[in-house]
Amino acid sequence: MRGVHLLALAALFLAALAVGSTERYTTRFQSLPVLDWIESRPPLAETTAIPPAAAMARGMAVAMPLLVIIEDARPWLPVFGPPAYFQRSMGGVRDASRIVLASPGSQDAEHAPIQVRLYAVVFNRTVRANEWTQLMAREMDIRDPDSGLAQSRVTGPDEADNVWVVSPRQTGGIATVVGHRGPVAFDLQVTLGPRPPVYAPEPAHIPTPEVLDLSARAEVLARQAATTWSAWVEALL
Repeated sequence: MRGVHLLALAALFLAALAVGSTERYTTRFQSLPVLDWIESRPPLAETTAIPPAAAMARGMAVAMPLLVIIEDARPWLPVFGPPAYFQRSMGGVRDASRIVLASPGSQDAEHAPIQVRLYAVVFNRTVRANEWTQLMAREMDIRDPDSGLAQSRVTGPDEADNVWVVSPRQTGGIATVVGHRGPVAFDLQVTLGPRPPVYAPEPAHIPTPEVLDLSARAEVLARQAATTWSAWVEALL
């Protein structure tokens, strides 16, 4: 019986050692050991034939030809910083880009009737794109890491992409789609203007029908844009 107790204690010690080592590794390298091991196996990269992230981002102009580019594709660093709940960087990124489109004639994106913002991230491996998508989903379930606005998920577990609309208790007219196609991940957000006033997320605040309708229209447009752009991306993979 004593031998069984010793084996149990040894197993607990080794388990605690493994957990502690994983925590230290993750804190230092912002990655999990198992992911780094997978990435060290051939093929080392799945994206050698994929165009630059800037070219992928500009594909949104093809998906939404009635809008114009008001902020051309520029490099973007996919990190989670304030006001995001999770604070960390992402490994395995080949390159990433940000682009903003809006209705023709708009002076700036904030006052445009329709604004579309896209983050396109090309990872070296599909496993990294999937990890980023899952982390974004956990973040968006709490709040938008860019604006800090509370979100409401409107998709189920069986859907390929995750979709959120801004909490109707705060404002309306904002919908976000997050997903990935192979090693290419994306965060697409549609904002319809003029956006209603932003309120503190108080349970006592009752959203108006106009706010709910604006968010519903933003969701439809975001889903259509994500579907069209994703089909364009898949043709390049």
